Amino acid sequence: MTSTTSSAFKFPFAGFDSEMLAKYLPQADSVSAFAKETFEASSASTRASVKGMQDAGQSVAEHVKSQFDLTVETGKKLVKAESLKDALSIQTGYVKSAFEKNVKNYNDLSDLFVDTFAEAIAPFSKQTKKVAKAAKSA
Repeated sequence: MTSTTSSAFKFPFAGFDSEMLAKYLPQADSVSAFAKETFEASSASTRASVKGMQDAGQSVAEHVKSQFDLTVETGKKLVKAESLKDALSIQTGYVKSAFEKNVKNYNDLSDLFVDTFAEAIAPFSKQTKKVAKAAKSA
């Protein structure tokens, strides 16, 4: 059935069938309820994204501080080195340690980003499942 209005203005979508639209919404009796759920999903997704970015920023800041501390510590050791061989050994240890810390931090960050993405997309996944279920039953 097409919608008609008592307004003097012509309805802009002459072929609009409100009953058909209602069949494909999770709650066929209330478009506003669906819009509210979608807004809530968007808000939850945004909160998860912001939290993930804050956690990533904190992780990067801690990593930079750790690398800086390692550099200062290595510099102090180099000043006390008694020979070129000792200095090269200290420098080699520094490079190895810095590299291992970088790899660990990049792995931790990638895990954090994967978790953040999963948390951010979860509310929309629930909405999509509701729409799909309603569409199948219609």
